[in-house]
Amino acid sequence: MDIRTQSSLLAAIVGLALGVAMLLRAQRPRVLTLYSVFAISVGSFHLASFLEGLFPFSEESLVGRIMLGIAIAAGSLLPVTALSFFLEFLNFSPRTARYGRRASLFSLALGLAVGATPLAELLWARVMVSVWVLLALTFSVSLILARMRTSDSRIDRLRLLYLAVGAGATVLFSGLDLLGRFNIAFPALGPIVSTLYLFFLSQTLLRLRLMDLHELLGKIASQAVLAAILAVVFVVLTAWVEGNASLYLFNTLVAAFVMLILLEPLSTWVDEKVVAVFFRQRFAFLESARQLQRRAANLIDAPELAAFLLDGLNETRRVTHASIYLLAEDRPGFRLLDSRGPVPALFVDQGTARALVSRTERAQLLEAVERRIHELRSQPLEARKSREELRRLNDVRTAMQQMKAGITVPLMGNDRVLGFLNLWDERVPEAFASDEIALILELADRVATVIENSKLYDKMRERDRLAALGEMAAGLAHEIRNPLGAIKGAAQFLEPQHLPGEDGEFVEVIVEEVNRLNGVVSAFLDYSRPLKQNFGPTDVHEVVTRTLKLIVNDIPKHVTIKEELTDGLPRVDADAEQLKQVLINLVQNAVQAMGDKPGEITIRTSRPERFGDFRAPEQVELQVSDVGPGIPADQQLNIFVPFFTTKQKGTGLGLAICQRIVKNHGGTISVQSKVGEGTTFTIRLPSLPEEQPAAETPSIEGTPMPALPSSPVVLKEAKPSRRDRKKQKSG
Repeated sequence: MDIRTQSSLLAAIVGLALGVAMLLRAQRPRVLTLYSVFAISVGSFHLASFLEGLFPFSEESLVGRIMLGIAIAAGSLLPVTALSFFLEFLNFSPRTARYGRRASLFSLALGLAVGATPLAELLWARVMVSVWVLLALTFSVSLILARMRTSDSRIDRLRLLYLAVGAGATVLFSGLDLLGRFNIAFPALGPIVSTLYLFFLSQTLLRLRLMDLHELLGKIASQAVLAAILAVVFVVLTAWVEGNASLYLFNTLVAAFVMLILLEPLSTWVDEKVVAVFFRQRFAFLESARQLQRRAANLIDAPELAAFLLDGLNETRRVTHASIYLLAEDRPGFRLLDSRGPVPALFVDQGTARALVSRTERAQLLEAVERRIHELRSQPLEARKSREELRRLNDVRTAMQQMKAGITVPLMGNDRVLGFLNLWDERVPEAFASDEIALILELADRVATVIENSKLYDKMRERDRLAALGEMAAGLAHEIRNPLGAIKGAAQFLEPQHLPGEDGEFVEVIVEEVNRLNGVVSAFLDYSRPLKQNFGPTDVHEVVTRTLKLIVNDIPKHVTIKEELTDGLPRVDADAEQLKQVLINLVQNAVQAMGDKPGEITIRTSRPERFGDFRAPEQVELQVSDVGPGIPADQQLNIFVPFFTTKQKGTGLGLAICQRIVKNHGGTISVQSKVGEGTTFTIRLPSLPEEQPAAETPSIEGTPMPALPSSPVVLKEAKPSRRDRKKQKSG
């Protein structure tokens, strides 16, 4: 058996295997079915050539004459199957290639006529059939070139160029194989080239990204180099002992062990060298990403990590846009932490970002999303699943366009979305190969770990700060309250109600300011000391109703309280008294913000959608909205900071205490405000699992209720001052 016959057997096995493998794929499109037919026809032709080599043609051999006829007939079938596949693959209409179809059908008829008759024994007849088959196959190559010239996509043009070059090489080397049949010395490369082309064609159908095809070529090159190195090792250890059978077997065993030991490290080394030689930019990017991954483990601060990471990625010159988004604490959504390149959207709301989180895909590629959208739009969207998928993909594309991302990776921590890492190279449609994407995923995991550790570190630092603050508050309260008590006692001893003229009013001012300062100290102590909480199943509607009954007599008549309570909300595990204090504080702030302006305060409850944490329980949302002047954007970031206040006599601790109470309940509090339109505070609390819906609470929507008088906001009910009582009596 010569090398030509062996190569034909190899091509037959691979071609038939590729064709059958495609037929076994479930729900395959028509193009894959036509590829299967084409691959099986190529495999059948090489199988017939192999059998012809085993049973050479001669006038005395009937089997040889039959095998020659079968080989001619199988070869004449190739133009028909090739043209049918390429017409479907390149999306040509049958009318466009009518001349090619006629040529292929003529080659089939000619091949069958020659192969089934004594004409197969004539050399000129075999040459005529072979030349006609090659010309018909060349027409398929011309179709690829025609489609390449009309394509608008650079990626598609490169893909088609690879296919045209491969098809041309296959036709060329198959034609040169004919010289060997006429006793002209030439290597039998046709079966090998056709086998490689069939494999590359199958990968082109299955791998939609050109970068994956580049990587496939690199893998083929690295495996070839690895095989050559291992072959050299085997030859060196066994070639010099061919005469001694026992020594040859022993050295063969030694060579096998040596190759097993060298296989893994040698494979890694060869892969790196092939990438470094043929794909230098990708090699540099992989090295930079690995260094960033190692050095990121030494960072703990999230802004510092973002700056370090984005600077490193930007220096690789492989990205034009890079950004990191983190989960916002003050409102549902993700806020931009840092970016390089053109600035993306500063905030992505929860509804827009929800589509980016998939249970099956770690990373979203903009090119893959757009390709899938194009596929769905080219098909009838009758199925509900197709319509839902198209809607989701449109949301994904919108979110990625807002974040200027070509690839976006969710930063996951304990099945919870902490943020997103986004990269994009707008200069090329497909910027990252699969090994680069895998490394980006590893880098995102490291970033998520650092962010989780940063949050734990911030909690520990906050705990230590509150502990130090509590110790300082206890000493400060002792040092301040003693002289305050003496001042207040001395002022009251003077009996200001008996003093003439303004002297009595001045003494009353002293007493009032002492009381106010004592309230500030009390609020400071309340903030610094640990909260004493009594948790239990709590109905939020009941908390709202009791709170409004408590403050109903203190609401000004020009302010209206409106309730929008959603029925059937689950209970929450909470301290009802502390939630009541939070609600009182928010309503007082709303009343004070509206001032003397008539308006409406809305208290709203609802059940928000879950997002970001797959294991998190459902939540109950409570909103307090007013129609006051609103909060400027530069102040919204600081309203929960202790001692930050915009009021002349405020302590700056009211909202800080509210935030602390809500966080201790495992919830969040956020603010949304527009200057001139009003402010909305939103509280979200986790609901109890497997809890029956709470009893329906009677709504008192639209009932006007007066609010508290304008006074410094503290979490304890303030008593009217002596001056106010005097004015009320005089009024």
